[in-house]
Amino acid sequence: MAHFKTLEPIDFYDIARGGNAPLSAPQERQLVAIELARSVIGDIGGRLLDVGCGDGLFLAAIDRELALSQRGWQLCGLDYSRSMLEQARTRPYRFDQGNLEEGLPYEDATFDLIAAGEVLEHLYDPDRLLAEAHRALRPGGSLLITTPNLQAWYNRVLFAFGVQPLYYETSTKSASIGAGPLRRIRKGAVPVGHVRVFNRRALLDLLDSQGFRVTAVRGARFEAVPARSVDRMFNLWPGLASNLVVLATRR
Repeated sequence: MAHFKTLEPIDFYDIARGGNAPLSAPQERQLVAIELARSVIGDIGGRLLDVGCGDGLFLAAIDRELALSQRGWQLCGLDYSRSMLEQARTRPYRFDQGNLEEGLPYEDATFDLIAAGEVLEHLYDPDRLLAEAHRALRPGGSLLITTPNLQAWYNRVLFAFGVQPLYYETSTKSASIGAGPLRRIRKGAVPVGHVRVFNRRALLDLLDSQGFRVTAVRGARFEAVPARSVDRMFNLWPGLASNLVVLATRR
């Protein structure tokens, strides 16, 4: 049997190679995640890890909204992208560099809350990351996830007409591959490295298989979808929403 060496991740957010620019403001999925986190944030302090932290925007937003630093919380970010971390380190938190496919470089039961925003869809082995998150969380600690929904309302329509669903990429070079009548819109768009995309059921099953109990599932709109009011309406049914936002507890 042939054995394959683990591929070195591609930094799709490296601006030097024409990657995507960092967000300038928190997206709705991040704001929904912060509201879910509010229910598990205590006043006695704790430790928060943002996995796939990018330039630290989410850490800054959750710190600002929930006053974590003032309440004695220690905030930490982990990312593979060196270019993003250069920007992140202008913020007053701890940031580490690491390959998420190889695990989390932290001891057991280190964190009270781990956030993984728009991360699982980039991993060849999401099971390993969730197992590592389970290990690095204290007993009863919480995991906060956001990820695109493969079965978003418009993806169901696109799939029925033979068009590649949004979020699911089959090329590392062009986002227009499989776009059919949307090719003109997608032309010039840069892939972001999605290799695993989940629907609601698959995400909840995966969390359960790795020892997590899901306590809340919310939907969030995707800013690039032009039908904003329609997209937000589908947040009422997370299985149809653009983004899935999930809060889970380590069993």
